[in-house]
Amino acid sequence: MARKTTGVKKKKQKSWYTIVSPKVFGEKTVSETPSIDSKNVVGRKINVTLSDLTGDFKHFHTVVTLKVKEVKDLKAYTEYNGQSLISDKIARMVSRWKSRIDAVEDVDTKDGHKLRVKSIVITRKRVNTTIKSEIRKKVFEETRNYCKGKDLESIINDIFSNKMQRHIFQSAKSIYPLQSVEIRKTEVLK
Repeated sequence: MARKTTGVKKKKQKSWYTIVSPKVFGEKTVSETPSIDSKNVVGRKINVTLSDLTGDFKHFHTVVTLKVKEVKDLKAYTEYNGQSLISDKIARMVSRWKSRIDAVEDVDTKDGHKLRVKSIVITRKRVNTTIKSEIRKKVFEETRNYCKGKDLESIINDIFSNKMQRHIFQSAKSIYPLQSVEIRKTEVLK
């Protein structure tokens, strides 16, 4: 025997939440996301190209990850969670007869964040393991020194304006001639 239904249950409607970028990027509207409850929106991650945030097309190869930290009146406010280069950019940098050196360093910022910085160094010619390890040590040292005493916002601005990459390039080129230095990826750990 079939069960009797006593009434129709109303489904809760989803609301659309506007996602707003952090103050570093001018608190612009990035996108929208649907959700039944505002609690479900907190913690979501959104990937946006840096060129969409800044309006400068030369940054199209950088993808910024934003994380929703709070929701107020159908607006979801985000914070910076990391950035990465697209794989095509890295593939264009690395070519035959050149060496690729990766360096990963965890740094503490002045405002209490822990940031993982992944750098990539390309030399003009292929080098042996000894030179690679010397360059890697220099990159570790310069990354630590550069980030010491700075807050997360100033480090982000320096990465996106290539100041940090130029600083590392100038100090590491004394070991061996370099083609380029890029910050391949950053992650906010805490």
